[in-house]
Amino acid sequence: MNKRILFLLNLCFCQGVFAQTNTLSPYSIYGLGDNVHTSLSSQSSMGGTSIAMLSTQNINITNPAALVFVNRPTFNFDFKTELLTLSSGGATETSSLFSIENFSFAFPLTIDPQRKRQGAFTFGITPYARQGYDVASYQTVPEIGEVEYRFLGEGGINSAFLAAGYELLTDSGRVNTLAFGARGSYVFGFVKNERITTLDNSVSRFGSNLYRGVTHEISAADVRLGLLYTRRLFWNKKTPDMKSGSFSVGAFYKPSVSLNTFSDQTAYTFINDFSSPTIVDTLSFSSSNTPTIAASSFGLGFGFIYDGRYNIGLDLASTRWSELSIAGVNQGLNNEIRASLGFEYIPDPTSYKQILKIIRYRAGFSFEQTRLNVAGVQPNRIGLTAGLGVPIIASKSTSMFNIGTEYAIRTGAGLPVVENYVNIFIGFTFTPNQYDRWFAKQKYD
Repeated sequence: MNKRILFLLNLCFCQGVFAQTNTLSPYSIYGLGDNVHTSLSSQSSMGGTSIAMLSTQNINITNPAALVFVNRPTFNFDFKTELLTLSSGGATETSSLFSIENFSFAFPLTIDPQRKRQGAFTFGITPYARQGYDVASYQTVPEIGEVEYRFLGEGGINSAFLAAGYELLTDSGRVNTLAFGARGSYVFGFVKNERITTLDNSVSRFGSNLYRGVTHEISAADVRLGLLYTRRLFWNKKTPDMKSGSFSVGAFYKPSVSLNTFSDQTAYTFINDFSSPTIVDTLSFSSSNTPTIAASSFGLGFGFIYDGRYNIGLDLASTRWSELSIAGVNQGLNNEIRASLGFEYIPDPTSYKQILKIIRYRAGFSFEQTRLNVAGVQPNRIGLTAGLGVPIIASKSTSMFNIGTEYAIRTGAGLPVVENYVNIFIGFTFTPNQYDRWFAKQKYD
């Protein structure tokens, strides 16, 4: 008996912005698909570091407590282009994909008499998990010939969220602050997994081909909680605010929740091609409603800002994917551990006329011990990132065009397929400054 494994990509789902496939990785066959680390393009350019990062220009959807730094209406829109190269046994396959990553809007809740930030909330939509693969395995059987086992998957889970952050404690000089945040999400979507067994009809005298498929439709609510402590540094009444700094510690926790799951399973025999089959006999059809137990996660982050020019962050996070059970079946995944380090530099944040001095230069690094369990191998994912934040208008503008790139590799000893990623992140952040008239009430008609 002779066996060989080939990994193929199905590109027919990748034609245009409205395609259904949101990933090209064959490893999205595991669980609900590839999990998505929610971050904006500006944060993705810093290795995805965000738990304790402070910014008035960005919406932090990783740690809802950091929303207290949103001091004006803010709109974020982000998308990504992914170039994925698969390598196996000397053969390579390269494909590309475009996907929308984030759509969110936030504005302040309250402002004290000194016009300091106290709270804010946000709402939007972001991906939760993505699935899209076409994998084929071949086996030569005596007297039957070559048998093809083909595995196909498509679909994705999205998260529509509403989050708020509020300062619990602060002192008179606002040197020390403690903020709490909560994010509620409605998770919805579907994943479809198919397995087709096809006989070599030119050789085989045996029966029909076999199709087996299962579709899971998922919908439920989940929650994420966050804390953020911030201390101002190098500050006194005689020092300009932009010359001060801050140190921050943030944390989040997302408990495991039960997701409503409606499942349909179908099995039938057929002849002709699987894309346009002639069904010979329906073997089984069943529906069930068994919940999916989602993974819990938690994270800890550190941030440091100095002189208004240097912004450094470190994140450590873990997701307990070993808890994932889809329709009552545990998926046998490993717990994921992720670490990221990010850096941002602004040459002169007080300059308004020279655009090169107010561009935000970003870089980052990430390491991830993934959730995958591929024949006993737990792959690692390592990524390097870089990017820019460019003001849309050079003079006194807080709106930003963000662009970044990532080179990443997912590999491990004995892994059958190595993945190399080149990702391009593009995002827009629109915020009014003191000269804009967003939501301002007219005094004269």
